[in-house]
Order: sequence, then C-alpha cells, then structure tokens
Amino acid sequence: MSWLSNANPVLVKELRGRMRGARAFVILTVFLLVLAVPTTLLYLTVASTVRFDQFNAGQTIGKTLFLGIVTVALIQVLIVVPGQAASALTSEKERETYDLLISTLLPPWKIIIGKLLAALAYALLLIVAVIPFMALSFFFGGVTVLEVVLALLGLIVTVVLFGSSGILWSVIMRRSLAATIVTQATSVALLLGVPFLIFVAGVLIFRDFPPPTWTQSAPFMYLWMAVLSIHPFIALGLSEAYLSEGETRLFFPAQEGPVTPFFWFGQGNGGGDVLIPHPWLLYTIEASILAAILIMLSIRFLRPVNEGPGRPRRGRGATKRV
Repeated sequence: MSWLSNANPVLVKELRGRMRGARAFVILTVFLLVLAVPTTLLYLTVASTVRFDQFNAGQTIGKTLFLGIVTVALIQVLIVVPGQAASALTSEKERETYDLLISTLLPPWKIIIGKLLAALAYALLLIVAVIPFMALSFFFGGVTVLEVVLALLGLIVTVVLFGSSGILWSVIMRRSLAATIVTQATSVALLLGVPFLIFVAGVLIFRDFPPPTWTQSAPFMYLWMAVLSIHPFIALGLSEAYLSEGETRLFFPAQEGPVTPFFWFGQGNGGGDVLIPHPWLLYTIEASILAAILIMLSIRFLRPVNEGPGRPRRGRGATKRV
C-alpha cells in the first residue's frame, strides 16, 4: 500500500474513508438484495411459463435470468455510482478542506484521478458482486462466456462514463446535494433524451418507404450507429441481439448484420459493402472518449472556491493587484 500512497495519496485516503464505516457494506447489502429479489421473481415467472417445453426450458430460463440480472445491475449502478462521484469534491468544500487540498503539491490531475478511481473502485466491488448472479445462468445454459465478459465490460465502461460526469459536477458545484441532483439529471437526460431523439429522427427520416437513398450511405450509417451506441441500454441490447444470432465479429457488412437497426440498411447502392462496428465496441470507444473529455474538463476547472471555473489559477510568484 506504501507505493500506492506515494503514487496517489488522495486515492488511498478515499479508499480508507469509504471502507472504514458501515455505509459501504450497507449499500453493498442493499445492492445485492435488490438484485436478488427480481432475479428470484423472474426465475419463478419464466419457470412456470416454459415448464411444458422440456427441450428449450433451460436455455430460456438461463437467457432470461442473464438479461434480467444485467439490466437490474446496470440500473443500480447508474443510481449509486454517479451520486457517490458527485460528492467526491463537494464534501471537501462542505468540510472546508477543499482549499487545503488544492494548495498541496499534488497536481490537479492526481486529485481528480484519485477521487475518480476511489469511486470506481467501489463500483468495481459492486460489479464483482454481480458475477455470482450471472453464474446462475450457466446452470441452465443459453449464455456464453463472451456474453458475460461483454456484459461486465459494458458495466465497467458505463461506470467510468457516468462517474466522470459526477466528478465534473462535483468540481463545479459547491454543495453535495446540488451536485448529486445535477448529476442524476444529466444521467436521466442522456438515458431518456437519446431514445426520444432517435424516435423523432426515425419518424422524420424513415416515414416514407423506401427511405431516401442517402440513408444507405456510409456516413449516415456510421452516424446512426454512433447515436444508437451512445446509450448503454440500446448498445448492450443490440450487442446481445447480435451475439444471440452468432455475430461475434468486430466489424461486419451492414447487409450481413442479422439484427440491423433498420432492415433496409445495405439494400441497393452498394450499402452492403459498408462495414459497421459491433455496438459494444462502438459504445466502448464513444464512452471512453466522452469520459476522457469530462476528466480533462474536471482537471481544467479544479480551482479554489473563491475563484470561478473560468479564471486562471494564481501562480506562486504572482503579485496581487491592489
């Protein structure tokens, strides 16, 4: 632990503070209970509906349990992690230790990375706790190791993206309550706004059949897939649909895609020659880029409380004007 303390003392301090009290274990217990109750109800419901299909009952139960567990875990992570990240720096401001933290010899990037990694480390603990629930699906079948790995990857990438959003608002806001509200509002805006924009754009663009020829061009396909894949539920849902049909390639022709967003992709005008990326790959790339931008903005806006986000930080040798 000494090497970690020397590398990033903020991370060590945050990890010790988070794990010393009972709050972390209470949240973990509640997290598992909330995950266990829907899983049990889902199993009882599916088992009662497929009891007459002896050949495919196991695979149906396994696949349904897997999708339900991942969905519930993703919802819980989106609720817990951004809220914890949003109070990472506002708690320092409320305790009046924020300026002391800023005045240390630690560079801003170490402070931001330490706070973010502390929140992500606890989120990783929650994700690891989900693995035994996912293992239940293997007893019934219908789920591959690749699907489990990609589901865990999607959870981790989602945690990094929304945790970075919480850190940014924690830097900008002065109160934990305000930062948490704005962070959750940002998450809700993304989760609900993107499907709404997709629906509106789909109605306006694809209201005629056949659709315009420019919708089969490579730029439009890439743009449409990029918009679809920025949403965690849509991206992971499309990925699961592709994997269920046996499509495991990172890039594949649009015409060969078994579950293309619109079935006319690749029809005519050479659209079938366009290679589209797998939704989980595109989501990972987009979320990583957005998280990097949010982290850089957090580092840029890290300033003492009496200075606004846009004002440059006063150097040690600078003289104060009278």
